[in-house]
Amino acid sequence: MHTLIDAILKYSRIGIIESEQKRIDTKALVKNVIEMIAPPDNIEITIDNNLPVIIGDDTRLEQIFQNLLSNAVNFMDKPNGKIKVTCIDNGEQWRFGVSDNGPGIEKKYHEKIFQIFQTLASRDDRESTGVGLTLVKKNVELCGGEIWVESKIGKGSTFFFTLPKRGGKNEEQKTDSSC
Repeated sequence: MHTLIDAILKYSRIGIIESEQKRIDTKALVKNVIEMIAPPDNIEITIDNNLPVIIGDDTRLEQIFQNLLSNAVNFMDKPNGKIKVTCIDNGEQWRFGVSDNGPGIEKKYHEKIFQIFQTLASRDDRESTGVGLTLVKKNVELCGGEIWVESKIGKGSTFFFTLPKRGGKNEEQKTDSSC
């Protein structure tokens, strides 16, 4: 019950509290999230080298990656789990991806999983509030992006989300997104 209440409070605060915009090295942020999650030894998480530096709210971006990576770890059904974080420059936006080789999600549930209190696993099988992906969706949308899932049963899932680019570019690294 405590976990559920905490999740609901996090969801209700999104967008209300003024966010501090700062420079975020998304690769370093993802590495920190992986350390917090502390995946078991049978799960390997890799990060593409081309994750950008953006301007945004690090707490919001951390929540996005923490929920997506935690789900990939928690729902892994393979003895050797593989999770990968990627990013592609799509011109006016960044397209991030969190892929896994887990159980996959049937297409009929692709929209349902982003609705609050919806979970595909029995609450007896897994501890889940059904709020995590709703938090992710709300955070991504507040950044002006979109989120969706592509999946094949037995092969895994990829959660994609976009962040729009705003502003100019830095010579050292691209710093033209805002979240």
